[in-house]
Amino acid sequence: MKRHRLLTRQIKKHLGEVANRPELQAFLSAVNEAYEQADRDRTLLERSIDLSSEELSQRYQESQDQLHALTNTQAALQNSFSLLHASLNSIHEALLVITLDGDIELHNSNLLRIFELPAMPDGNVDKLLDTMLWQLDNPEPLRLAMQAAREQPEVEHEAEFKTSQGRFVEAYSSPRWLEQKLAGVVWSFRDVTELKLKEEEAKHRAYHDLLTGLPNRRLLSARLNQTLKQAQTSGEKTALLFIDLDGFKDVNDSLGHAIGDALLKEVAHRLESCLPENTLLSRHGGDEFIALMEHQEDSQQARKFSQAILEAFHHPFHLGDEDVYMSASIGIALAGKEGDANRLISHADMAMYQAKQQGKNTYEFYTPRNDSQSAHRLKIRNQLNVALEQEEFELFFQPKICLESGAIRGAEALIRWQPEPGEFRSPVEFIPIAEESGQIIPISQWVIKRCCEHLKSWSDFLQNDFVLALNISAKHFQRGLLQEDMANAIERIQVDPSKLELEVTETAIMDDVELAVSTLESLQALGIRTAIDDFGTGHSSLSYLRKLPIEILKIDKSFIDEILTSKEDRTLVKGIIDMVHALGIEVVAEGVENHQMAELLKKMGCDQVQGYHYCKPVPESEFIALLKSQQCYI
Repeated sequence: MKRHRLLTRQIKKHLGEVANRPELQAFLSAVNEAYEQADRDRTLLERSIDLSSEELSQRYQESQDQLHALTNTQAALQNSFSLLHASLNSIHEALLVITLDGDIELHNSNLLRIFELPAMPDGNVDKLLDTMLWQLDNPEPLRLAMQAAREQPEVEHEAEFKTSQGRFVEAYSSPRWLEQKLAGVVWSFRDVTELKLKEEEAKHRAYHDLLTGLPNRRLLSARLNQTLKQAQTSGEKTALLFIDLDGFKDVNDSLGHAIGDALLKEVAHRLESCLPENTLLSRHGGDEFIALMEHQEDSQQARKFSQAILEAFHHPFHLGDEDVYMSASIGIALAGKEGDANRLISHADMAMYQAKQQGKNTYEFYTPRNDSQSAHRLKIRNQLNVALEQEEFELFFQPKICLESGAIRGAEALIRWQPEPGEFRSPVEFIPIAEESGQIIPISQWVIKRCCEHLKSWSDFLQNDFVLALNISAKHFQRGLLQEDMANAIERIQVDPSKLELEVTETAIMDDVELAVSTLESLQALGIRTAIDDFGTGHSSLSYLRKLPIEILKIDKSFIDEILTSKEDRTLVKGIIDMVHALGIEVVAEGVENHQMAELLKKMGCDQVQGYHYCKPVPESEFIALLKSQQCYI
């Protein structure tokens, strides 16, 4: 038999030949088997050790990978926490996260800032709420809202409150869900102080005059309607005083509009100083003021107030280096149970004109004899309706001349009313009445339509730079209908909008500058040119021109009349032209009556002129002849 090498070595060393004896064979076989079994066991053990080592190495590597992943996760979590913390503290709102048990889970620094807390109180939300409520003018809205959120956390809640430091805050709650289970409530607090102030300012601007700060027509109308309604049950009278300054235009023309504006402010202050109780003073527009006196038993207090105003105006108004003396004419109207707001204002207005006719600086009560003027206006209103139906209106045209080339650059369309052949009624007579009655809107719509039709029919012989200007009523401009009316007429008649120019008075613009800018921008978006007409007759200043999207400024005739004889007027007109040109706006001078005026305006840099020196307003047939011949001296 083949023996194990270790057994063979031991036999040779210790037994020699004895090993071949039969009685030892069984023993040696057993020893040999033991050696072989030991080899097998060692091999198995070594293999087992090798496998365990590989497994341990693998598990060690896996542990290292897991540790690395945990390290990266920790870093990502720390970065996310840092971003979350920075985000929470950078947002405008204050945040507070509460569990259903009322424990505070999270907040940001804005919460401390809004409620002026030095640090976050320990404990649950009750302790924090007590601290927060101390900082509020009226804590009830917030306390009730947070109590409601605790009772119904799944529902959104809100509150608005004011802090003791005068800050306005809005609070909103939202439920917080975790794996579709309600986990708590998230409160957000937003400081809306600036928004509130802007809302209050916008509301104040909507109901107050920008120059004087007094209530405007809108607020007067609302208050007057309310007063008259209350008088129906109380039986008390209502007195209305229509106050108009005497000769205010002279102040504007001689001292300038800055002094005129300052005077209006001082007049407002002086009138307010005379006010008795239950009186609302408003600025009606221009140099007109209206005082509404409520709860009157008779006319005595209105009479005393009027007399106090006249006496107050005996003293001059100190405006810089100027002392300006001013007087006022006052019309008074009384209303009882059957009072009507518009009629009361109209009666006071008529009485004021009666005071003017009595020599000014006085007051007059409305009496039925004032109604003669009212009857005349009513007659005109009725006739205007007929004029629209029977097409009794006609457009005349006055050319605008380019001073550089002498060519006709455009024209201004001017409405004329011809109720009978050869009989024309002055626009000065019927336009104010149409403005008052609202008939000016359909009249303006007719003018827009006719101007578009004329442009269409003249298209074959018009120069490329020709522009037809039409005047727009302040009411049409302010009602928001103008853009739609223009767009409809342009689309229906198919005319080039760049050949249309709308002239708007500065008074219409200054009544609401924001609306004016929006309207003018909308018109420009249609491709229509826009112009300020009669510049200098209202209460604006050149500084406003920077805000207005206009291409043309027309200097009023009153500034042009004396430029040949008045150095001051020449300096003023030259200054206006230079400043307006600096804003990229063209200048048109109205009322040019002779060649010397035209030459002087040309030297001043004026772009265009119109006036009787070149051409009076003429009917269409004569204007077409001018266009074809380009000859304006008639």
